[in-house]
Amino acid sequence: MKRRDFLKQGLTIGVAANALPLMLGGFPIKALGRSPLRSALEAQGGANNNALVIIQMQGGNDGLNCVVPYSNPTYKTLRPTLGLDKTADGLLVLADHDTLALHQGMDDFYSLYNNKNLAILQNVGYPNPILSHFRGTDIWNTATDSNIFATSGWVGRFLSDLNPGYPPSQITPGSYPLALQFGNSLSNLFLSRNGGMGIALNNFPTKSNPSTHNYDALPANVTNPYKELGYIRSIQGETEVYTATLVNRSVQKNSVDYATLAPSNTLATQLSYIAQCIASGFTTKVYLVTIGSFDTHSNQIVAQDTLLRELSKAVGVFQQDLQGLGIADRVVTMSYSEFGRRPQENGSGTDHGTAAPHFVIGTQVKGGVYGADPNLTNLVSSNLTFDSLHDFRNVYATMMNEWLLDGGTNNMTEIDNVLTASNGATYSTNSTWTSLGIIKPQAGVANQPSTMGLMLMQNYPNPVSNSTTIEYTLPAAGAVEIGVFNTIGQEVARVVDERQSAGAHRADFRTGNLPSGMYLYRLKTNAGTVTQQMVVEK
Repeated sequence: MKRRDFLKQGLTIGVAANALPLMLGGFPIKALGRSPLRSALEAQGGANNNALVIIQMQGGNDGLNCVVPYSNPTYKTLRPTLGLDKTADGLLVLADHDTLALHQGMDDFYSLYNNKNLAILQNVGYPNPILSHFRGTDIWNTATDSNIFATSGWVGRFLSDLNPGYPPSQITPGSYPLALQFGNSLSNLFLSRNGGMGIALNNFPTKSNPSTHNYDALPANVTNPYKELGYIRSIQGETEVYTATLVNRSVQKNSVDYATLAPSNTLATQLSYIAQCIASGFTTKVYLVTIGSFDTHSNQIVAQDTLLRELSKAVGVFQQDLQGLGIADRVVTMSYSEFGRRPQENGSGTDHGTAAPHFVIGTQVKGGVYGADPNLTNLVSSNLTFDSLHDFRNVYATMMNEWLLDGGTNNMTEIDNVLTASNGATYSTNSTWTSLGIIKPQAGVANQPSTMGLMLMQNYPNPVSNSTTIEYTLPAAGAVEIGVFNTIGQEVARVVDERQSAGAHRADFRTGNLPSGMYLYRLKTNAGTVTQQMVVEK
């Protein structure tokens, strides 16, 4: 059965084509469309091997009690009960911006800020804001004007634009998803016009609790409904390729003990898995985790305090782990929430509002406060006004241009495809997006998996103990060399050294006496040279 036919007819058998419930390692998982469980990013152009971690602060975080304009007398007037006090509450005053302070429970964020590893973007929002949780979240995920509805998310469109050959005809064993989310079902953030560009899972599967399928064989004389069911199972089969990668992986262990440093912290646990993935050579580009609910209509002092402490500690330990694993320079973390909250308290809480501060975190971030302090006197319909420079889609443009791509001016076509219009769909009437300059300049393009049709896949398994498989594709016949190099550039093994035909190839590599550590393997041909990372763990 053809994929598009299935997408049109999927509901005739009571199954939504974009939400197929599966089990991964004993935990629920949803594969959307044809999940692109792929071994490498194809045709990435100017992309690099950086990873973006997105933290959704679900429910609408109150920005004024998170990044607190404590020195503004109007703040206490608007919040006689909820307003936080510098001395009494122990606010964390920003040394280089002393009109603002972080919430007293965000000590890890405070340390990151002091180390210039945290950027605070003030008054983030968009024109004509929507104050509904569902529609507000949809707008942030799909990156549209508030009066435009889209069926794809900005990350899904970005990954699809970088991968024009998706979906592949066959999923390669050892593949990794382009995007990975912790949650019950895949966010529309990761949807493209061809289906989902990632997977969602509740927890990490293990060898003691692997994924299994349990279904009857299809009848010999299949009818249309059975053909559709067969297609569903083909998607499940693709998902299980990825399941096997997770279950059979030998991952890099975390460098810190999350259970001790961040006990009973679900967000920290999920971030610990992400750190393992990145350190173990996963080629996944974007990760999504969620914390909430920040919908504090009542009991805000206690509820938000608990959540902000959990958020700050989880991110702080995550950054510490990334440093210990030696991968901190490859990871940026970004927060978002569907809206802020009203400046005027309602008694013990706050109602849905508009603009709010958002965070960007990492060693490659230019830390500091960006934008003016919130204007608490010039309210519009009792709400804060947003900074047009900090339209949330400019934040997305920044993440794409300065972090996921190479930071060059030639990226704007790809960014316009994501944020303005593509494939006959319009996302915004605006066609000019601004890169905010909050990421340090990136030196070159690292580990670009493809060059002029030349592809080098991530080896599997990775990390490797004794032997591993390297797959690659050649655009033309010619001399081929695959060498393995240590971190000081010495070639320690030659895997392939011969003339080969065009097409797909695979080579097996035995580690022999190589000590544990990080290595690079390089594919060199007349068409170009590409490199990937490999971890040896004995």
